Amino acid sequence: MHSVRHLLALSAVSAAALISTPVVAQYQSTTPIFQFRMDQSVPFKRLYFFGTSGERLDRSEYYLVIKKEERLNSTDQLQVSIPRGFYKRFKLGILNVCTMQRGGFVKKTKCKDSIAFNSNFDDSNQLLTINLGETLDDDQDIAIYAKLNNPISNGLYQFNVMSSIDEQETKSYLGSWLISVN
Repeated sequence: MHSVRHLLALSAVSAAALISTPVVAQYQSTTPIFQFRMDQSVPFKRLYFFGTSGERLDRSEYYLVIKKEERLNSTDQLQVSIPRGFYKRFKLGILNVCTMQRGGFVKKTKCKDSIAFNSNFDDSNQLLTINLGETLDDDQDIAIYAKLNNPISNGLYQFNVMSSIDEQETKSYLGSWLISVN
């Protein structure tokens, strides 16, 4: 009789564990310690970003950061290639370019000052071209701020950014943001 009670209690506890909801991990945009790439000959530079949510269809704020060390001097134009899943959402979302305060343990990631800019979307190549209205100081981090809904499909999305002084000059590769949507 005593062992039957233990068996019933054990089965009740295991049934409750199976039915309960799992704990979901919070979204983080940290750089991994180890990164594997198939083709090591292609130069690839990972840029920092911060996102408020990595869940499908969630409303999220993204700070696509270009640090002062990664930026070219006297940059007037940025060209961002946007993956197919994010492109329409970028067109419908809120966009801003600002000087940045990078967050950490003590302070929050946020925009300090807005930068005057003009943006243009190229639907055939899925490009966002940003023409900056002012010359930037060399000691500032800048960010492309976007408030939008995440795509329907989960996966890893790569955004590439190119920079130039004007439209006629050849563009230089600054780096890539890798955003994971679960």
